[in-house]
Amino acid sequence: MSAVAWQYGPEGVEAELHGLVPPEVDPTPAAPIPFDLHTVETRPRMPRPLDLDEIRRVLDDGRFWTEYQAIVHCRTGRTVAFEALARFRHRSGRPIPPDRVFPLLRDEPALLLRAELTLKLHQVEHAPRAPVFVNLDPDSWTRAGDRHQNPFLALFGSAQNKVVVEVTEALARTEALAARDMLASLRSRHVTVALDDVGAVDGLLSFEAMTEAEVLKFDRSLIPRFENPRYRALVQALTRMAREVGAHTVLEGVETTAEFVLARDLGFDLVQGFLFKDRARVAGR
Repeated sequence: MSAVAWQYGPEGVEAELHGLVPPEVDPTPAAPIPFDLHTVETRPRMPRPLDLDEIRRVLDDGRFWTEYQAIVHCRTGRTVAFEALARFRHRSGRPIPPDRVFPLLRDEPALLLRAELTLKLHQVEHAPRAPVFVNLDPDSWTRAGDRHQNPFLALFGSAQNKVVVEVTEALARTEALAARDMLASLRSRHVTVALDDVGAVDGLLSFEAMTEAEVLKFDRSLIPRFENPRYRALVQALTRMAREVGAHTVLEGVETTAEFVLARDLGFDLVQGFLFKDRARVAGR
């Protein structure tokens, strides 16, 4: 099923997505990021309400950048990929939390499409030399055009790095038709698909989305619930199922060494989170 293979051999683990991943992915920490990754999305509210006009100005002025969070292999501790996350800046210089930007954009589909195209181009062009995970809204995909002329496909297909496209589990359910078309189109063009936020508190498992996805990314909210034996058993069953069908699993939100060890023991292939903040990269700030 999967186009992703984590190969084990005498030289250690090499990440391969369609054979295009360079073996020399550099795990060396980059220069420290000039803000706290753990708290950037929970800063105090901006002094004036955020609205669509301000978001337009953010895009017009280029007041955005990309944070690349490291994705780490559980067996070796190597950095094998990065997730590209959009960050925004107010005119005052203060960060604007992304969870305030995207809900507003979803009320203005044309602006959402513009933002998605602008941000994805930046994220793909400035990515480190490794596979890069990017988030994509199914509604933006649909509005961008049919599957043969869709600019997202052209962008992902021409990228120097391997691109893995994430769709959140919630959007895979609420925008089921658009998500189904997007996933099928991406798969038909050999673009790897990841299902994000699996196991979120308000989520429901979409069997169809899970069978289409080649990577399952489990939500950070699961970590404190691992104290419950039922949750541990369920997650172990899902990671085992993923291995049986050739999919791969990522646990998000890993903050401590103990959580890293637990993720490995539960059968996860990969992890990401605050524990690896020193490996993050920034472009365009």
